Amino acid sequence: MKRHLNSLSMSVALLVLVLPPAGYGQIEEIVVTAQKREENLQDTPIAITAFTEEALEGRMINDISKLADFTPNVIFDTTAPISGLSNGAAVFIRGVGQLDFGLTTDPGVGTYIDGVYSSRAVGGVLDVVDIERIEILRGSQGTLFGRNTIGGAINITTKRPAKEFGGMVEATFGEFERTDFKGSLDVPVTDRFGAKFAISSKNRNGFVDRIAVGDRLGDEDRQSARGSFLLEATDDIELYATVDYTNIDEQSAGSVMVGITEFPGVPPLLAPSSTWAYNQVFVPANPGAVPYTLEEFLPGEEDQTLATGPTGTDLESFGATLSFTWSLPWVEFKSITSYRDTEGEFYRDPDNSSVEITETTNPNYNHEQFSQELQLTGRGFNERLQYVLGAYYFEEDGTDDVFVPIYGALPTPVGLIALPLYINNYVTVDNDSKAVFGQGTFDVTEQIALTFGLRYTEDKKGFGYRQYISPDPFPGNIAVLALLGPPVTAPGPADALVLWDDVARKFDELNFRAGIEYQFSDDTLLYFTYADGYKSGGFNYRYVVPRLDPLPFDPETLDSFEVGVKWQGLDDRLRINAAGFVSEYSDVQIQLFETGGGPLTQNAGVADIIGMEVEVTAALHERLLLNAGFGYTDAEYDELNLPTTNVAQAVNLDTRLPNTPETTVNVSAQYTHPLPWGSVVARGDYRYTDNLYNDAQNSPFLYQDGYSMFNASLTVAAGGWEFSVFGTNLTDKRVITSGDSNFGLGFHEANYNRPREFGGLLRYRF
Repeated sequence: MKRHLNSLSMSVALLVLVLPPAGYGQIEEIVVTAQKREENLQDTPIAITAFTEEALEGRMINDISKLADFTPNVIFDTTAPISGLSNGAAVFIRGVGQLDFGLTTDPGVGTYIDGVYSSRAVGGVLDVVDIERIEILRGSQGTLFGRNTIGGAINITTKRPAKEFGGMVEATFGEFERTDFKGSLDVPVTDRFGAKFAISSKNRNGFVDRIAVGDRLGDEDRQSARGSFLLEATDDIELYATVDYTNIDEQSAGSVMVGITEFPGVPPLLAPSSTWAYNQVFVPANPGAVPYTLEEFLPGEEDQTLATGPTGTDLESFGATLSFTWSLPWVEFKSITSYRDTEGEFYRDPDNSSVEITETTNPNYNHEQFSQELQLTGRGFNERLQYVLGAYYFEEDGTDDVFVPIYGALPTPVGLIALPLYINNYVTVDNDSKAVFGQGTFDVTEQIALTFGLRYTEDKKGFGYRQYISPDPFPGNIAVLALLGPPVTAPGPADALVLWDDVARKFDELNFRAGIEYQFSDDTLLYFTYADGYKSGGFNYRYVVPRLDPLPFDPETLDSFEVGVKWQGLDDRLRINAAGFVSEYSDVQIQLFETGGGPLTQNAGVADIIGMEVEVTAALHERLLLNAGFGYTDAEYDELNLPTTNVAQAVNLDTRLPNTPETTVNVSAQYTHPLPWGSVVARGDYRYTDNLYNDAQNSPFLYQDGYSMFNASLTVAAGGWEFSVFGTNLTDKRVITSGDSNFGLGFHEANYNRPREFGGLLRYRF
């Protein structure tokens, strides 16, 4: 860390020395809404990285996962482990996040679109289409944004209808037959009513070859559309409505096998290899069959797999939001009403072999959410107090059918059962959340301000669960199946085990925020903040063996102290924002694997997290803009809970938190050269990510060494036209971005990033 800090200090000092005199270009002012009101980024006592529309376009960001490349201490995976999803968000900020995509497990970083919370990881890698601004808020935002923002929040603001007719069309072409199209159109109907329409289509071939099948995993085929309507009913009353639709029809995420391991506890006499996965692949049951060799089972390439099972991600999502704003001289009232529905199916072949061993399929995923938020924002005490008061209601219903056929033998305490089994887990959720909140900032003097905030949340989690384990098409084996677990009443066929359960749990939490701000000068803000956060508990449901009762997990909480400084000076040509934080992360929810192979969310214990971030923006010249960021996080367990069930691979005090690199660095430079008829813009982006583990177990199969990434682009602009050529991952560095290390079954699969790619973009504004 010292080496990185010394390099950063020297770089900042050098920037100050080389900055030219005033008049050579300035840094743009950025307005954010991190405190539910519009204010300058530099006046907001929160660690924020904000991206304007221009910044998003310059960085070639086409979905929100790419924001992590330009933000300290942020990791954003686009597929969740054990899902096969091509669009499953797993976001971590400062070591806090969640890998599980299940309906009963909430994310640790909240995503908000025009003030509306999007509650699920499935479909959570949102396309960047007609966006005004995206803010990444680091640290707990439990007071104003609520539960499940324990690690932070991604706050997205879409563009509203313009007062004049106009629009934009854009086409991107590249390797892997990439063809992306975007477009937006502003249609002002009257002086007080206007509409905006935006569309996006993304198509790109996959990059992981399924050798035995002849197709590719990891492709893109998604379309989305949004319409927004703005009515200024009076000078004081405004109605803003949006509707959106997204369709995703792709192959599964590009998974490859990276290893197999022995299954613990299986008697060697019953399983000579002591390995279930090994036994299925290398010792085929068919007489005369030739066993695979290790080389044949593990191709050894990041872009090859022997998988032959079902594959695909097929999702449809629809959303609608209505915002009503009434502005009075002394207060503003806002109502935000929203509905969203996501449904579809997704598949995966976890053994990644041409042998028919097992599969995971989610053929009936459905999720609906409704939310209502009321806000009062205003000023009082002669403009010395700025406040926001609110009430929030949220409800969601969902179903997820998880079907896991096991064609080979299954390990049990008495040995391997060599019978095909068909495991069906059917789950329904019925959740609701209610909250009231308030936060105010009071100017004690012209330089000193105090902030206090409270939020009370009450969550109810309703859970319905059905499990069927059947040996069909070989009936009459109930005695053999009983070896898998305790006897259970079977209201179904005699050859099936059935587990029925309907339960509910309630959680409530009071979150608190307090801070002091000192406006040292017009250019400098110092702040100190205490904030706590909360993420509710839930139930596990992806079991391989029967259970009489569902296995629950408890809420997790975070207590964090943060000190920061924001400075912008030298005639607005240099901006330096820095923050340091210390957090206690309690009852950390992590994903482990049961001895039988089922994934489970467990409360691991207490982790201590300390770290810092520094972000620098410098206008080195009227033509040259530099952005740099540095993040450091040290996270380690201080206390451990005992597992509530028998897990195949437990954590210990030396285990590192998943997706938590110690150091992240990003540097971007953009040079604009004016021409008589337009301009040429050259841009380069660099990111370094320290070594990390991609799972909570710290599997050596999913460990990733520190790595660097380079992107570059060249843009020519003339009139309303822009043409760009670009390259991503220029050094063709291949790294593990996600994965599943199932020590319970012996399979270990990884997801790698895309290889080096080149492309071109053509944009026209009118």
